[in-house]
Amino acid sequence: MTTGIDMALAMVSEDLGSALASRVAKRLVLYARRLGYQSQFSPLLRAQAKADGPFADLLVWAQANLDTALDVPSLAARVGLSERTFYRRFVAAIGETPAQYIETVRLDAARILLSQELPLKEIARRVGLAPTSRFTQVFQRRFGVTPRLFRETHTSR
Repeated sequence: MTTGIDMALAMVSEDLGSALASRVAKRLVLYARRLGYQSQFSPLLRAQAKADGPFADLLVWAQANLDTALDVPSLAARVGLSERTFYRRFVAAIGETPAQYIETVRLDAARILLSQELPLKEIARRVGLAPTSRFTQVFQRRFGVTPRLFRETHTSR
């Protein structure tokens, strides 16, 4: 269901602009009830609400390309800013460093993918945290449990 909402928001963004898509997304999420382990507002929506200019489109692109290099040099080049200017403006606009934001978005996507029957290796690849050992380390540092234990605890089989 959320994939359909994401697709619809992408179409609104493409046709009517990211500002309107952000307002629609905020309104849609207002009454959403997620499972206990999922945040009420996605990191993407929180950041998009704060973002303007080149960052709004960049955040949508990054969310769709988690399996690619999303480091400061790559992101800065994508929006046509120097690395230093990009970093400074990103922190001012979003309220966290690019690395913190990207990690949060990757882990949010990973939690959703863990509810599916995908192997951990595939999830790690899809969210840009391969190899699996890196994915496990980052996930455990953030949530205090391994992805495997998280899956066992939060999925009904």
